[in-house]
Amino acid sequence: MQHSSVVQILKVNDPRSGTGKNGKAWTMQEAECILLDADGAVSQVGVLDVPKDMIGNIVPGTYTATFSLAAHYQTRKIESRLTNLTRLPNKQERAAAADKA
Repeated sequence: MQHSSVVQILKVNDPRSGTGKNGKAWTMQEAECILLDADGAVSQVGVLDVPKDMIGNIVPGTYTATFSLAAHYQTRKIESRLTNLTRLPNKQERAAAADKA
C-alpha cells in the first residue's frame, strides 16, 4: 500500500556516515521539509530520512512524495518509508509551459 503527500524540501543536509557498534558501515542523509496540505498550506515542518538509493540526488523543491509502510529492522515498529519523489513544477516553470501552449 502506498501513500502520497506533497512536500517542499527546503534544505538537503550533507550525507553522514560511520560505523555502528556491530562494525557495520552506515550512511544517512536528511532533508528539512514542509508538509503541505491539500490546499497548499503548511501542515507540518520536519525532517525526512532520505533512502539510500536517493542519497546525494535530491535538491530543494516541491515534490509529490510516495511512501510505503514497513517494519523497522531493529524496533519492529511500523513506520513510513520514502519510496519515490516526483518533482512538481514551480510557478515560473508552469508559466513558461502555459506560454508555449
